[in-house]
Amino acid sequence: MKLAIYNFIILMLIPVFMLRIFLKSFSDIDYRKHLANRFGYGLPKLTQKNKKLIWFHAVSLGEVIGSKPLINKLSERFDVVITTTTPTGLRRAKEIYSEDIIINYAPWDFVLFINRFLKFYKPDAILIFETEIWPSMIAKAFEKNTPVYLVNGRLSHKSYQAYSMLLWLFNDILKKITFSFVQTIKHKERFLKLGISENQIKSVGSVKFDFSNIDIHPVEGPPFILGASTHPGEEKILLNAYLRSRSSEKLKLFICPRHPERAEEILKQSINMGLRTQLFSNKTSDEFDVCIIDSTGLLPNFYASSSMSFVGGSLVPRGGHNLIEPAALGSPIILGTYTFNFEDIVQRFVDDEACIRVQNEDELLDAIELFSGDSNIANQYASRAKKVVEANKGSTEIQASYIINQLGEKN
Repeated sequence: MKLAIYNFIILMLIPVFMLRIFLKSFSDIDYRKHLANRFGYGLPKLTQKNKKLIWFHAVSLGEVIGSKPLINKLSERFDVVITTTTPTGLRRAKEIYSEDIIINYAPWDFVLFINRFLKFYKPDAILIFETEIWPSMIAKAFEKNTPVYLVNGRLSHKSYQAYSMLLWLFNDILKKITFSFVQTIKHKERFLKLGISENQIKSVGSVKFDFSNIDIHPVEGPPFILGASTHPGEEKILLNAYLRSRSSEKLKLFICPRHPERAEEILKQSINMGLRTQLFSNKTSDEFDVCIIDSTGLLPNFYASSSMSFVGGSLVPRGGHNLIEPAALGSPIILGTYTFNFEDIVQRFVDDEACIRVQNEDELLDAIELFSGDSNIANQYASRAKKVVEANKGSTEIQASYIINQLGEKN
């Protein structure tokens, strides 16, 4: 009955989902493409199924990138179908994974759409990355005796409060998850309060620490500050701090918005502030102050080459973004205080003085001046951050080995 109520609500919301896609498609036309996937149609077939098949769900761009170590490990043994919900996630997945891995938009979590997807691919297991608890997906998998694993699980305080309000539904659903690997003891405690059994969950760290930099191509040119994965409101703070900084005479500023379709908007904002500004896709010389990165997939190259990086989503209440990547690539890190999506990871860097946290434009300016004014201090922060990454590696092997042992390798 609970699931029926949930599915009725989802059915009523489908026109809203459609309208949202239509509106978002004005800024990114790829929202309209492969729309049939959302209903469980238009799915590409496996060319051959010689191995067991895993359905791996990574909701958006951050999860697609963060899950790479685990997907690469599992794809050595299994066929993999990756689903995501955003065009940026879909495009990035197609860039970083081989053609042997099928990549689709996930069906909306309505029982008929989920059932259609499951019948088409007949996965031997479903892996959910981080926090995407979809009731219909999990319930239908349980009904078909298909194991569901929560991998690299996390549950921020904000998400925990939201799930707690819907405990009438999620208490039963969470018990249908075969096993959960979560990042920290704190996340484990929150899941336990929601109803997961002690013998169904384990704290094993984050696979994001198992970052590989083998495909990095450093950016050539003058030294620069990087504003990474920025959100509305942060660019103005970053641009103002840059304008006020003495380092603007010797350092360029590159801004990589979380959503590249905002590049033109930021370009106009920067020009209106009197800064020589260009898009990276149109860059022909180094005669600029600010350059806006208007495509995905380039951020690691910029991290590896930057004099310092501000990691966005943290000066506005978005919850922050992954700082393991810039740490692994040797960029001194600055971030704001809104980091609730990565609270435990961030705390490890804070405890080891491996990043600088700022609350506003003035503090951001101070951090920029500190790193640009003393390369030894900047290098010390970068070195400590790398050590944090190295000390926390190994979660990918733990999670992948367990799943391989549970599923076996052949049909």
